[in-house]
Amino acid sequence: MKTYSVPLILCFSLLSPLSPTHFLQISPARGQQVLNTQKQEWIKVELYFGLSSTTREINEQEWQQFFNQEITPRFPEGLTVVDSYGQYLHSSGLLLKERTKIVIILLKQPLNEQKIQEIIKLFKETFQQESVLKVTTPVQAEF
Repeated sequence: MKTYSVPLILCFSLLSPLSPTHFLQISPARGQQVLNTQKQEWIKVELYFGLSSTTREINEQEWQQFFNQEITPRFPEGLTVVDSYGQYLHSSGLLLKERTKIVIILLKQPLNEQKIQEIIKLFKETFQQESVLKVTTPVQAEF
């Protein structure tokens, strides 16, 4: 019987259109726990907070204060903030280009829409904003 070394098997498996685990499965050492890697159904919510209006810019300190007082307490389990840049056509017809904060939250179903709507309403009122873009997408995620 011919035996092959692990590096050789890995080399062939990486060159294959099939995944490497198709050829080689490695079991955990005794006593180690295997993480549950089953994908779960989640809802990904993206909130786009523009940091400009027709009259003013929202500075980083103002954003951090809003984030710490209004967003974090509603979603303490975790979220991601991405600094971005975008543009949109204001209702006045003016094309606004602005810095943007994208807040990404992964939530198990059912979605807690009330917390999200509270954040949107508070941001619009606090900073005299016309809107906050909300994108909701069903996703499968694993940790």
